[in-house]
Amino acid sequence: MKINDKILNIPPYISTSWEHITSLFTQNELLVVILKNGAKIEIPNLQGEVIEDIFKIHSKVLEDKSKPKASISFGLPSLPTGGLESFTSAMQHNPEQKDAPDIPSDIISKIANIAKLFAEEANMDIPKPEDNCNCMHCQVSRALQIGMGINPENLDEAVDEHDLKFRDWDILEEGAHLYRVTNPLDKNEHYSVFLKDPIGCTCGKKNCEHVKAVLNS
Repeated sequence: MKINDKILNIPPYISTSWEHITSLFTQNELLVVILKNGAKIEIPNLQGEVIEDIFKIHSKVLEDKSKPKASISFGLPSLPTGGLESFTSAMQHNPEQKDAPDIPSDIISKIANIAKLFAEEANMDIPKPEDNCNCMHCQVSRALQIGMGINPENLDEAVDEHDLKFRDWDILEEGAHLYRVTNPLDKNEHYSVFLKDPIGCTCGKKNCEHVKAVLNS
């Protein structure tokens, strides 16, 4: 017999983890265990102290399940009502955090998408990350630049309104009538588009957005 917060093992009647158990009760001096699959297990000849311990452990397992799971916060401020410029001004470059760990890629993508939503604010100040710095401000700034479709190397140059428009796809001509279409937020997502009859794309779909992007470029 083995009973803890992971498993309920009472040979020869039952041996399973608590996650497969929905409820317990006693009936006619039997311990009755109901499983998630609907099975009903009746266990006889258990001492009162053992049954009490089983109920206590089950109660603890249920309480632990109801507790909210801890999550890691990177301290990103919520988007203020003033728009993207207020968002960027809420963070400051911190050289003491130059070796900070990378922000998870899913959060970086969300930040870039925020920039995409505010891409029309052409008169806003584009945040500039410091070279060789991985502090929160610099990481967020790089993500914003990606979302705005701006080449970081050209930030010191005048940026016209057209450059501030978010790019859905990067397009590179690879040969006669052949183009490479790449997601600017995920370089691993790319397709080849052929514009000579028959027009096609490696995504396998007809009249896909990749073909349209090349035609409109």
